[in-house]
Amino acid sequence: MTDNQSIKGGVSMNPISSERSSTFYSYRWLALAVILLPTLLISLNTYMIQIALPVIQNDLHISFSHAQLLFSGYSVGLATALIIGGKLGDIYGRKKILWIGVLFFTLTAFLGGVLSSPLLLVGIRFVQGLAAALIQPQVLSTIQELFPPREKNLAFGLYGAVIGIAFTFGLILGGLLVHWNIFNCGWRTVFFFNVPIGMLVLLLIPCIPESKNKKSNHIDWMGSILLMVSIFLLIYPLSEVQQQGWQTWIFSCLLLSFVVLILFIYVERFKQKLQQSPLIDLSLFKHRPFVFGICSVLAIYLSMFAFFFILSYFLQYGLKYDTGETSLVFLPIGIGFFLTSIISSKIINKYGFIVLKMGALCMSMCTFLLVFSLWMKQYNLLRTDAITLLFVYGLGLGLATTPLANAILGNIPKIHMGVAAGLFTTFMYLANSLAVAGVSIVFSYYLGTSLESASFLNYIHAFTFSLIVIGLFSMIAYMILSLYHKMILRIKIVYGQESTDILDKKVQTVHLKKK
Repeated sequence: MTDNQSIKGGVSMNPISSERSSTFYSYRWLALAVILLPTLLISLNTYMIQIALPVIQNDLHISFSHAQLLFSGYSVGLATALIIGGKLGDIYGRKKILWIGVLFFTLTAFLGGVLSSPLLLVGIRFVQGLAAALIQPQVLSTIQELFPPREKNLAFGLYGAVIGIAFTFGLILGGLLVHWNIFNCGWRTVFFFNVPIGMLVLLLIPCIPESKNKKSNHIDWMGSILLMVSIFLLIYPLSEVQQQGWQTWIFSCLLLSFVVLILFIYVERFKQKLQQSPLIDLSLFKHRPFVFGICSVLAIYLSMFAFFFILSYFLQYGLKYDTGETSLVFLPIGIGFFLTSIISSKIINKYGFIVLKMGALCMSMCTFLLVFSLWMKQYNLLRTDAITLLFVYGLGLGLATTPLANAILGNIPKIHMGVAAGLFTTFMYLANSLAVAGVSIVFSYYLGTSLESASFLNYIHAFTFSLIVIGLFSMIAYMILSLYHKMILRIKIVYGQESTDILDKKVQTVHLKKK
């Protein structure tokens, strides 16, 4: 869900030293095709599972909270290990780490299709997220290394197109695979689908040259573990609230998550003072535009992921749609997103980054209009006006998310670019996990009973209030983006059009004084 420049998340943007032959340069576009396959793999996986999740829950007889962990475990693993994955590639070689990541991703996909234990499936999904965290940074760094400057925009554009295609068709394909029930595998087909693609990638990876970053020779394992523990202590208790209520242990975990986060910040600052390569350079958060930008990322993706998750459950449990019909509901959203994601760069060039806040406002308005239609007892989401509304929502989604990273990272001092890009993608996947946990609390509260025993009116009630919360997050994103836009305009008025370079020099001066 990111654009061609957004997707540099988790990648070290430092100069890369590697040996490349002229023969390799002749086949760089073929190499690009190879490394885009694992990108398609991990992106399709995210959205196919989302559609299949209600079916998995029903088939395995697991609770709503366990289903959330099954879905968000992948995002937690990816978010916590993304920056580490980039550093591992820098140190040990990107092709080698990419191969390992694809291997583990393929194995976990196979095991996910074979296993029936809910607990083991949650663990498999978490490990699969870790594997994806090894894959994504290597893909991005390799693209950065493969192409000369004049070709990089096109290469990253193709990368962004693959992300858009995966989003557009992943939600649809997941529903169709379950609906077709190939070889009588049901939801397991969604896992097995990844295996042949993964095996093909493993066979083709030798076509890619090896590259390293000789300047990277240290991994902050202490910081990595603390960050992972903090996120887990936040996500897990929130997913258990619907089933167990706000018990003492849940409050204790949330408090402990905050304590571990404070400890993480202390460790990172201490390592930074000793110049020991911390996991995250916290001085980046002194850059106000970046802070506002990250807040907009959280708000917009909280809204988006929450909407997708709860819409899938409402369609399959509340309206009793099968997975094929559910895919048809998501189709106009995907088409709308795909259309605006393709032309977003042209729109941005003409109207500027004001387009982002207009996209967020469009998402919010469409969400509230959907609430209004439910109040008017128009429950069929396959009718023409509902399809049109979802299509417009998709248009707004493409405008709000596709240029978002370029808008944020384009105003970051170059010295912080690698860390900023990694944090952008990390917060995006973190928003995925928080969205699922948060909207599930709202949905379960207003549902008032279990999914199986809830009446149709219970579902309408719960879905309506969930949509109100989702629409408010989109509105918050609109307000943050409005403030961000004004802040950037003010900076450019004061410093001129080359404000980023000026700020970059100031940051470098501060670093020299510290040394």
